[in-house]
Parts: sequence; structure tokens; C-alpha cells
Amino acid sequence: MSSRTRPIAGTAAPLSADAGTRFDWLVVAATWWFGIGLFSDGWAHIERLPDSFWTVWHAILYSGYAATAAVIVGAVALRRPVAPTWRAAIPRGYEASVVGAAVFAVGGLLDMAWHVAFGVEVGSDALLSPSHLLLALGGALLATGPLRADLYRGSRFTNLGEDAVFRGLLGMFVFSAFQSGVLLVMLRRTVLPVGTLPLLLGLNAIAMNLMHSHGPLPVILTFVAVAFGTGVIGEILLAALRPSAERPVALRTVAALVPMVFWSLYFAAVFLLRGLGWSFTFVSGAIVLCGVVGLLLSYVAIPPARQAS
Repeated sequence: MSSRTRPIAGTAAPLSADAGTRFDWLVVAATWWFGIGLFSDGWAHIERLPDSFWTVWHAILYSGYAATAAVIVGAVALRRPVAPTWRAAIPRGYEASVVGAAVFAVGGLLDMAWHVAFGVEVGSDALLSPSHLLLALGGALLATGPLRADLYRGSRFTNLGEDAVFRGLLGMFVFSAFQSGVLLVMLRRTVLPVGTLPLLLGLNAIAMNLMHSHGPLPVILTFVAVAFGTGVIGEILLAALRPSAERPVALRTVAALVPMVFWSLYFAAVFLLRGLGWSFTFVSGAIVLCGVVGLLLSYVAIPPARQAS
């Protein structure tokens, strides 16, 4: 318990509104499961795979939803005996998530009825289906609980100032776009020789550090190692997925994963060397958004219309 939530000596200890960062991370883990199901189902719609409501994609999606909802609603149920009301038992920041769990459940029932009545949506119809819009609303409310809890908590990153935070995010997005963009330009035209990514990313890191040679040598070498490590993992992804213009799903996967790998290793190094100024919840969300940048760029490099042709 932090000093901000510790009761004054001699007073009764009320139920803490803040469930804590460990609970946030448990929700984040369940949300990743939920998110994998969401993107799997979206991929199935885009690829126009044989589909119905009873598919493996929906099984992953709805089981991920059930896991996320169970964590949040379970916490409410456990806190209820010592809370004056059900609302008071909801962890701070998760009020909208509880509503989102209910909205998503209703949307799931409507989606099943919609598929039975009108069949499975394909292409852009899947984005505009009323049941899918309701599911999107419920899912967004459900999954953003950790972020709201972190904002209520007043974590360290909020003390850095909004300008510094958004400058940092913008830099991450631009660098991720550069990484994925260069990779997409090459992969859509040719097969890269083995060792290209470690060499490309590693030499870029060395050049950048030579231009900005501030700080101890071990720190500089650590960040160069992060770039080389990303290149090595990227080589593994290339060998396993064989991305190309003829294999757009693999290409999009690599374009999203490479920046996510880089920033995951980068923040791990920062944490070990200096500690993080941003919260873990914020960092994890920023890493995912960098992957989204790469994914969106892949649709510029290989548009869906070209893929279908």
C-alpha cells in the first residue's frame, strides 16, 4: 500500500478504492488474450475465410473477453462484503469497464443473432455491423480500465508534463514508422539476405550514438545491443513467416512486431539502467501503438485491393 492510500493511525481503514498495479497487470494480461482474439477474428473477416458465429476466432475472442470480465467482476465480488454498496466495491478507474463488460455481453448475443439472420459480414461490412459496433464500444470500455486507474493514481509519467509525454510518444511513432517503412519497401520487392536486419539496425544505432555521444560507454553499448537484438529477432521472424507481397498477412505481422520488439527491449534496458519515468501501463500501451503504426503502414505498402487481385 502506498503512502497516499495508507490510513491515518488511529482511524478505521476504509476499503481502498485503488486495487493496485498488480491488479492492473492482471487485467492487462487478460486483455492481451482478448486482443489476440479480436485481431484473429478481424483477420478472418479480411481474408474472407469460411465463417460462422461458431469459429475458433470467436472462441479466442469470447474466451478472452470472459477472462478479462472475470478478473474485473471477480474483484468487485471479492470487495463487496466490506464495501457499503456494489458501486463502492468497483476498483477506482474500472467503473466504465464494468459497464463495458455488460455492453460486450449484449453485443455478443446480438452478434450471434445477426449472423444467424443475415450471415457473416465480409470486407468493410464487418466494420459497420451494428452488433460489431456495440462489441467495439464494450470492448474499449472494458480494456481501458488499467489506463484509467493509472491516471487516477497520478503515476510518475503524469508528473513529467503533457508536452514531454507526447513528444516522447511522437518520437516513438516516427522511429517505428521509419523501421517498418524501410522494411516494407525492401520486403515487397525482394527477399533479404540473412543478417540484413542486425546489420541495418545495428549500424544505424552506432551512427546515432556517434552523433549524440553523451553518457557512459556501457549505456551506449547497451542501446546498440538493443538494436542488434531487435535485428536478430527480426531475422527469426523473417525465417519463420517468410513475408512478401504474395504473403501479405505475414508481411503485416512482421511490420507490426519489429517495432514492438525494439521498444520492448529498449524499455527493458532503460528500466535496468535508470528506471522508468513512465508507468508500466503507459509503456505497454505505447509499445502496442508502435506496432499499430507498423501495421497501418503495411496497408499503404500492400493495399487490400492489391492483395485481393
